[in-house]
Amino acid sequence: MRRRRFLSVISSILTYLLRIIPSLIGIGLVLFIHELGHFVVARALHVDVEVLSFGIGPKVFSIYGKKVEFRVSAVPFGGYCRMKGSIDLTKALHDRADSFSVTEAGSYFASAPFIRFLIFLAGPMTNFVLAAILFTLAALIPVEHISNEPYVTPVSAYEAVFHSDLIQPELLKGDYVLEADGTAVTDYEMLSEYLAGRDGEDVELLILRNGEELTITVTPTFIDESWRYGIALLQRPVIGRSVSDEFRVGDVITEVEGNPIEWTYDLYSYGRNVVSVVIDRNGERISRTLDMTATLPFAWRSDLRRYSDDVNYMSHGLSQALDVSLTTVRALGALVTFQVGDAREIITGPMKAASTFGEITTIAFRTSSFSGVRTVITLLAFVSVSICVGNLLPIPTFDGGGMVMSLIEMIKGKPLRPRTYVIMQLCGMVLAYAIVAFMYALDFKDLLFR
Repeated sequence: MRRRRFLSVISSILTYLLRIIPSLIGIGLVLFIHELGHFVVARALHVDVEVLSFGIGPKVFSIYGKKVEFRVSAVPFGGYCRMKGSIDLTKALHDRADSFSVTEAGSYFASAPFIRFLIFLAGPMTNFVLAAILFTLAALIPVEHISNEPYVTPVSAYEAVFHSDLIQPELLKGDYVLEADGTAVTDYEMLSEYLAGRDGEDVELLILRNGEELTITVTPTFIDESWRYGIALLQRPVIGRSVSDEFRVGDVITEVEGNPIEWTYDLYSYGRNVVSVVIDRNGERISRTLDMTATLPFAWRSDLRRYSDDVNYMSHGLSQALDVSLTTVRALGALVTFQVGDAREIITGPMKAASTFGEITTIAFRTSSFSGVRTVITLLAFVSVSICVGNLLPIPTFDGGGMVMSLIEMIKGKPLRPRTYVIMQLCGMVLAYAIVAFMYALDFKDLLFR
């Protein structure tokens, strides 16, 4: 018993790790691209970079280029871009100097404040541009959605199922919808979405009934603060997925309690706890029993429809990145003003974020490879926006803090004292560690109270 419990715990831990490790690597890659933005702009503005590392922690291996060491570190989560200048800072502190009067060529401290401002800005801007590109790529990837033929019924035809007295006098069970207000209807899902957006207006439907095309009008009723048309999907009773050996994919339920059925709702209309059914399996009639008080051991078959977003892709990517950025800023604003409840709707701990990333991605890949890839790209775009906005916080050691210090130097017309610079960096580190501790505290709280 203990061994079984131990193996179960180990299995749960391995499953959790397999779910979050790919997520952490993906997030780490986005963080590294942030550092790559600093690297490119620093080199373009003649500031030397000593080390550009993918990952953090102990060095695994390095490749030496001109003036820079390209490093891969042990923990593949993020990275760092170390610019030249540590010797200048050490010397200034040792001499108790009031300024960086003597600096090496290519040193960070030898550059003008405006140059440093641009280097700091490069990281968040790289993340914003990356997010816009990723949102654009996601929109280009076709998505598969559940799709059912637009056979419909008024809910009044199945009052025992829907418990609703809504009627559509011109609509009959089994009508096939061809158009809605002159727009071609490709599937029931499109019709449902169209009706949801009409906001209480009558809709003219072109339907096919017994081989004849007819035009009818459906009118909504305002119930429970929303407009309802009282129209439901009709599906053929064909099994699409099954968790029971007694039912197989492709089985067709043809009879319930000895009576022939045509639609799935015919099965639910009997109002009995247990019903006998007959299924057709490749021409063979097989009897089965169903407990209608429990979840059915199968799901009805639906088709999948693949389509791409009909948008201007580049402007869509930019607008998505901007919208998500504004939402993230509002969440941070709510946190700063102690509106923790509002902030918690968006802000989560890093481990929960990675776990959620893994769960959503796993579900998406189970649906299809297209959905999986699109989901990964979209989630990485959200991560990139979060890194962009977070790094713009005016905290020393963050890019926003560096930009503020550079602006102060530009306004004052003289550089910060080395000692002042170090004190601000230390304060920034303390605050940064406090933020990290707070984020992990959110993870700990979720673990205790989920």
